[in-house]
Amino acid sequence: MQIKFEIRHMKKQVIAQIVVDGFHNYSNPPSEVEFLQYKHRHQFTIKLGYEVNDLNREKEIFIARDEIHSYINESYGCPANFENMSCEMIAAELLDFGKEDGVIWVEVWEEQTGGARIEL
Repeated sequence: MQIKFEIRHMKKQVIAQIVVDGFHNYSNPPSEVEFLQYKHRHQFTIKLGYEVNDLNREKEIFIARDEIHSYINESYGCPANFENMSCEMIAAELLDFGKEDGVIWVEVWEEQTGGARIEL
């Protein structure tokens, strides 16, 4: 396949996505959602965006996913116990973990209904 446009001026990213079963709670929620103060379960969808320079598998998605899973399992167990961490806090920690490997943004979603994005 012949690409007919100049790629060096384009932003290029690889996205790795995993789903993690886990628990967390909201220590001091508004009264309308006070039930969130108790430990509750989610399927967290976690997406990490890696900056890359070329278009041919500079960052292998399977390896990236394994690295993220290993980090979460070692740090929080399986299922993950994030305790009172918000989606924003989880995303910020994963961004810090992956920034030397080219991670430029992280999203953490709860059941695809809402979540947080943290980026450099």
